[in-house]
Amino acid sequence: MDALPDPEVAAPRVVGVDEYATRKGRHYGTVLIDIETRRPIDLLPDREASSLAAWLAARPGVEVICRDRAPFFAEGATVGAPQAVQVADRWHLWHNVSEAAERAVAQHRRCLRALVTADPDPEPAPEKDTSGSPWPTGHRFADRTRARHADVHALLEAGHSRRSVQRQLGMTWRTVKQLAEAKVPEELFTGQWQNRPTVLDDYKPYLDDRWNEGCTNAWKRGKRSCRSATRAATSASAPTCTRSALPHDR
Repeated sequence: MDALPDPEVAAPRVVGVDEYATRKGRHYGTVLIDIETRRPIDLLPDREASSLAAWLAARPGVEVICRDRAPFFAEGATVGAPQAVQVADRWHLWHNVSEAAERAVAQHRRCLRALVTADPDPEPAPEKDTSGSPWPTGHRFADRTRARHADVHALLEAGHSRRSVQRQLGMTWRTVKQLAEAKVPEELFTGQWQNRPTVLDDYKPYLDDRWNEGCTNAWKRGKRSCRSATRAATSASAPTCTRSALPHDR
């Protein structure tokens, strides 16, 4: 089988050109596809314009080159196959359109916010909890604990053992034990987290202003202080911002 010659491949008429990575971020090559048969034709060891131009020059029958917008592919296609028509493939067209739309929306965020009209039928505000419980109604952790407490006690009252409850609800034995021994879910709560200070407290007014100005990306500069502020902002449902905008970095 090793002695068999490679099958003859017809000269391509429509060629797709794109890059591939042997080591992402470091080493890239060029992959060439026969668009009509949807099969790979060749792999070039780099993505230089000269390599693509030499490959195309050896195949004068190429009529259409389907490529992305990389400048080295554009130059190689122009030099190696000046007779061919260069087009963009569908995936890159949609990708570029989505990126352009995202940038436009981000740039005009304040304009879009100003156009939002008031809801003619606003939802009624949730009633304030007057039971004296330190757990606020509508808080996701509070509601989740109440639901778990109710599920555990319902199964226990139905005659299930704690081990059975653990298996059915997918909880740990310690969690089931705590929920089972608590007569009401409020017994599991100490109230410490409501006024617990965070590293973001000093910056919240400033970050609110930055958010309203359209600054919503906190990951452009991955410093530890920025990541800590981002995690605190996420947990507190507060807006985030880039590190360069923080007051103490100015």
